Amino acid sequence: MKQYKIVSALEYSEVETEVAKLLNSGWTLAGGISMVYKHEHGKHGERIPGHLLFAQALMKE
Repeated sequence: MKQYKIVSALEYSEVETEVAKLLNSGWTLAGGISMVYKHEHGKHGERIPGHLLFAQALMKE
């Protein structure tokens, strides 16, 4: 059975650390790292400053 996992964090170093652990546990990369600029809004519509989110997909058989 194939397994699929996405690791994401605000800091790329956190993604690197978690991906390294998973690679050492038999997971393989599924594509390259992705970055998105995420916009957020508060409860009353106020704008919260955006930030980058880093993500990496992995799979394991």
